Amino acid sequence: MSKVIEVRDLKLVLGGRTILNIPNFSIHREDSISIMGPNGAGKSSLLLILAALQEPTSGIVSYFGRELKEQSVLDVRRRMAMVFQKPMLLRGTVMDNAEIGLKFRNISRKDRERLVRPWLEKLRIDHLARQRAHSLSGGEAQRVALAQALVLEPEIIFLDEPFANLDRKIRQELIEEIARILREQRITTVLVTHSRKEAAAITDKVYLLEDGEIVETEDL
Repeated sequence: MSKVIEVRDLKLVLGGRTILNIPNFSIHREDSISIMGPNGAGKSSLLLILAALQEPTSGIVSYFGRELKEQSVLDVRRRMAMVFQKPMLLRGTVMDNAEIGLKFRNISRKDRERLVRPWLEKLRIDHLARQRAHSLSGGEAQRVALAQALVLEPEIIFLDEPFANLDRKIRQELIEEIARILREQRITTVLVTHSRKEAAAITDKVYLLEDGEIVETEDL
């Protein structure tokens, strides 16, 4: 399968400290991988670089066969989506939040609702469409954040510990649903997690990061 992201001689240095040092790393289309490691290993920094949200100090990052510097960063980002540990919801309703990415792409209101509604149904929050986002529970808010990402039909989705703040029952339900959806949609997936259980449920391979370096890989 073709590479969707390739990293060569990647280094990230902040405040004189080497955060990442990765000679070679690549992700192929429809790969489903986890990045694991202790706190401070550089997991979130690597995720932000892969998502074209942070520039490395040096090295080359290529997307879809071309170096990032040869492409529009905005065009590359539009082919990807990211879900953070804490849902980044705006004022307004669940529908307002779920369709915000489509609004930025100048999709009409009628078409936005047509595109969003199936995702609200898949994530079991369609009954909350007109509810104010600030009144949602943690699990409901994270479902909205996932709908917000998935409605964009990304080729790659980045998940930065999206289940970490949820209680055990809600977390397990959401993990099972997201694992099913991502496999059905065949979306290339990169998950940062501390949980091997989450990694095994959602992804097929683990990359272990320590002190900014990939020290081990394991098929699940």
